[in-house]
Amino acid sequence: MRWTLSAVLVMTACSAPPEPPPASLFDEEPSTEATATTLQTDGVLEFEDVATASGLTWSHHGGRNAAKWLPETMGGGVALLDANRDGAVDVLVVESGSLVGARSPDGGTRLYLGDGRGSFEDVTAAWGLTTEGFGMGVAAGDIDGDGWTDVYLTSFAGGDRLLRNDGGTRFVDVTASWGIAPEGWSTSAAFLDMDGDGDLDLYVTRYIDYSLTSALKCWFRKTHIYCTPALYDASPDRLYRNDGNTFTDVSEASGIASHRAKGLALSTGDLDKDGDVDIYVANDISRNLMLMNDGAGQFEEEGLLAGVAYSELGREEASMGVSITDANADGHWDLAVTNFQAEPTGLYMGRGQAQFREQSDRLGIGATSRARLSFGIEFFDADNDGDDELVTANGHITDNVADYKDGVVSDQLNSLYLNDGGQFTDVSAESGTAFATRGVSRGLATGDLDSDGGVDLVIVNNEGPLVVAANRTKERGHWLSLWLEGVTSNRSAIGAVVTARIGEAVLVREVRGGSSYLAVSDRRVHLGLGDATNASLSVRWPDGSEQEFEGVASDRHLRLVQGGELVPYTPGKEQIAP
Repeated sequence: MRWTLSAVLVMTACSAPPEPPPASLFDEEPSTEATATTLQTDGVLEFEDVATASGLTWSHHGGRNAAKWLPETMGGGVALLDANRDGAVDVLVVESGSLVGARSPDGGTRLYLGDGRGSFEDVTAAWGLTTEGFGMGVAAGDIDGDGWTDVYLTSFAGGDRLLRNDGGTRFVDVTASWGIAPEGWSTSAAFLDMDGDGDLDLYVTRYIDYSLTSALKCWFRKTHIYCTPALYDASPDRLYRNDGNTFTDVSEASGIASHRAKGLALSTGDLDKDGDVDIYVANDISRNLMLMNDGAGQFEEEGLLAGVAYSELGREEASMGVSITDANADGHWDLAVTNFQAEPTGLYMGRGQAQFREQSDRLGIGATSRARLSFGIEFFDADNDGDDELVTANGHITDNVADYKDGVVSDQLNSLYLNDGGQFTDVSAESGTAFATRGVSRGLATGDLDSDGGVDLVIVNNEGPLVVAANRTKERGHWLSLWLEGVTSNRSAIGAVVTARIGEAVLVREVRGGSSYLAVSDRRVHLGLGDATNASLSVRWPDGSEQEFEGVASDRHLRLVQGGELVPYTPGKEQIAP
């Protein structure tokens, strides 16, 4: 978040957005590669807010009070996962609570099991899921390879918890027994297999050295505001190696501890396509990091050389969230990074060999994103045409910003950008009721909640209700959904790459350990096929093994256990044994 050290700097940070740079700053044109499909759409996307109808009536509580403690305005998180192995998406939402005094009686972290048709049941008590500490975000993955998805909950003030999924019926707190000693302020987290040994390691981004007893008070003129994090020291991120039944802190040994920054989000993936998992970290008022893996869990920071550390003008930004995909179907990974108001959502387009160029203005995102303060972010294919749209969760940090800044409000509308072959158009205003309500939005996750082949959204509003955005887009293409499970690779298949060939067109997607902000999206790989009714698929597993499948019929949910065959299943119909 771009904060200020003085009233003068507050005015500067919140002044009119800067003019986009002239085209001469770019030494190449954007890719004009053909998109992956031939589906012709009218460009209309539609999302209906169905929170009440779905049973997801939870509201987040941040414990706002007159002291204006910074953690209050930063939560909360959300995960879309399959907790009970019935193939249907379940929803876990993370409560923040109250920094002082009693919690809200209707609050708390919650687990909702989905029926595969868009309805959800609160099973929090039955699963033994308690609310402890001041919650922030969540990571999800199978840490012990037993087939059940476990979760890691991040928190302010050392309240992180590692919860093992005990057979799809309850969560058991194994924080201490697995060697986790949480401290400080954790934000986002992600599971990944950094050393290729087949089990999941854990990366935790951490923010600033902040305590209630030493928290500063800040004013703009005579208005009491939340203080800038620039006044606080950064907390180093943490990296834990999975040693089978315990985690070992390898932050120093891996090389990541030497890059102290104010971390808020991360995404994982093979950014240089050398067969191992790298890490991109979005930092606040610090340059962003691209930590490149040597395959054995040693990381070198190459963000500056790669062109993803700064803005297109060479400045540090206040980055909050990150998502990765191949946005223009040219075979290179692209990164989108949310930033503070007056800073664009950065769009770093891949050029090959782990090199990127920021092109948010050229590709249609810069202007409108500058008018909003954005946190959660995801690429997803809303109309199943093979091009990933981009969605951001927006809302200001300061609840009283309207008192001192004309034209800026705390509650903001969320943003949806239609992707047409790598060129984006802001269609938020005409995309349905889910994009018509203002909020202070933070965590955002994507997944097919009702199993109809359309990707839906869940967005957490700080100190407000969930937005459950059901995809009602009328003109959608064909699709495939793949649930991958590793055998010699990690069970969650994090790091697996799926390539779909549709005629001469190619789609490439990766199972990522983390993304967005404080959130986990559904890890099933969703492929929009457009007019095509079948596709040829190849899967490269994290251990390097590959499988290929020809003529896979569309519009199905398919499960693939490494080395086996594609098996159709109906989400929510029955529990599938590990």
